[in-house]
Amino acid sequence: MPSNLKKLSILKSSRLNAEHKKHLFKIKDKWPNNKFIMLQMADYFKSKSNFYEAIQIYKKIIENHGENNRLLFLYASSLDKMGDWHKAKELLIKILKTDPEETYTLNYFAYSLALRDEELDLALNHIKKALSLDPNNGFFLDTLGWVEFKRENYMSSVFYLEKSIMILPRSSEVMDHLGDCYLKLGRTKEAVYEWKKALKYENNITVINSLKDKLNKHE
Repeated sequence: MPSNLKKLSILKSSRLNAEHKKHLFKIKDKWPNNKFIMLQMADYFKSKSNFYEAIQIYKKIIENHGENNRLLFLYASSLDKMGDWHKAKELLIKILKTDPEETYTLNYFAYSLALRDEELDLALNHIKKALSLDPNNGFFLDTLGWVEFKRENYMSSVFYLEKSIMILPRSSEVMDHLGDCYLKLGRTKEAVYEWKKALKYENNITVINSLKDKLNKHE
């Protein structure tokens, strides 16, 4: 098995996608209940946005090997992507009860709440706690900026988003957020500039279309 797992890792890091898939499914058939291989299978399905299959694998891992916070987070995030926010939220709360300083769970939870305009005070508390533990994390700064945007604190939002973009200069998501915030402050030219930059780095067609719509409306 070790040589097969090493080969799998090399194929993945080399971005030989077809060969990686073929080898992954081959060793899955040979060792169907190996935890590491099952996690790799779930990761593969998530990369294809097949969250249903990923969820089934996470359930099986929990049944066969027990749960841990990392596994629960992967399970919760897949449920969220499938549209089951209620169950995902329950799992995120469960993780934070056992480890209240799990920064990436705090960040994910806060951002998910902000996206839904839900419990924004809780979202603010969570992301501030994450940043107190990891103050220079660009992703966390982006989340705090977006939470403040949803709270209509646009000056505060710009402050954190501009800090985030200095750390993550190629993040189309942060550029998009910053553009939205500039627009709210009447800084339309700067908003357009950020959205144009975001288009250079974005691959998701839905986000690309959204950016183009903003540019058509405000340029």
